[in-house]
Amino acid sequence: MAKRSSPKKTRKMAREKRSMLLWIVPCVALLAGGLVAYFWQPPSRQYVPPLADETPQWKAGPEDVDAFADTMTARAKAVLIGLGIPREVIQVARLPESEIDSLRWNIRADVPSVLPLSVCNLSLTRLAHQLGGAVLEGSENRSGNVLSLYVGLNGKPTHLIALEHNAERERTAGRIAIVIDDFGYQDQKLIQSFCDLPQPITLSIFPGERHTAWTAQQAIEKNHGVMVHLPMEPIGYPERDPGPNAIFSDDAPQKIAELTQNALAAVPHARGMNNHLGSRLTQNADAMKVVLQVVKQRDFFFVDSMTSPQSAAYAIAQEMGIPSGHGALFLDLIDDEDAIVKRLYALAARARQEGAAIGIGHAKRETLKALQRVLPALEEQGFTFVLAEEAVK
Repeated sequence: MAKRSSPKKTRKMAREKRSMLLWIVPCVALLAGGLVAYFWQPPSRQYVPPLADETPQWKAGPEDVDAFADTMTARAKAVLIGLGIPREVIQVARLPESEIDSLRWNIRADVPSVLPLSVCNLSLTRLAHQLGGAVLEGSENRSGNVLSLYVGLNGKPTHLIALEHNAERERTAGRIAIVIDDFGYQDQKLIQSFCDLPQPITLSIFPGERHTAWTAQQAIEKNHGVMVHLPMEPIGYPERDPGPNAIFSDDAPQKIAELTQNALAAVPHARGMNNHLGSRLTQNADAMKVVLQVVKQRDFFFVDSMTSPQSAAYAIAQEMGIPSGHGALFLDLIDDEDAIVKRLYALAARARQEGAAIGIGHAKRETLKALQRVLPALEEQGFTFVLAEEAVK
């Protein structure tokens, strides 16, 4: 804390400075006002990264044989489906009691010939390690078209997994919808580069930005989709700022409806909407019902960006009969091309398992480079890229 001056000294200093302040304060105020008027620009909306979706990985303890066995069984089937093995050819059977007391499950599958067994081996080995176990023994036949694995925990085998190539089986694929958020304020060359992607994507555009209308027109001309990226209150506001005209939980219903109507009308060619941030608002059922009523009136679809695992928005949209979906994966939580590539392949695995999946990225250069690199490869594997409106239900 600063030291206080004595009363006598303070009065003397005040007399000496009073006349100076009479003209200095107005001059400073005038100068400051002039500088603000000269340099101030309307704030440009900046990318705010979503909260990381950190899901803790369960690991079995040394004596958790039954828990490991059951978890490995469920997850192994999902991994095989994610690799493109048709669900109907994966056989899972509980083994009868045998000389090996720990052996619990038998998993068999016909593997499409285009899928290397080494890839299956690697994926199952990684899964076993994630769960705290290991592949204890592995072998192939002389032709290299049959793979057998013993998987277990703490040296005790719990699974016998047998995979065999079958030329008559086709590798399953799926439909992938890519939504790219935050368009409207970027450099036009970057926007144009996204629009030049030959695979269909959906551009989610902020209302009221300097390139909002231009971006929407470029997207439509290149056969991409257009959505409204509606700013909503996040957990952590004001450190996490959703920007101008955002909807907040304590807004009156009339204001929420008006802000939603204005936003949906401000983006030309838009047919749907998703939330920008909104981890707090999407948990508020009353507020989301007002937002989604406007969405329904305009005959829009809705994608819940799932910025909160407690979001009620998708469930409410489904109850209201609004065509809706939710983001399966954020693609660019890490702004690195290789990391985004891995997320795209994870999205493809989700599409194999569920038939369709929606991935959400952001209008950034590393995301663009990853899309340019991966989308053609996924097309060659049989995946179909669709607009977000084709992936909702």
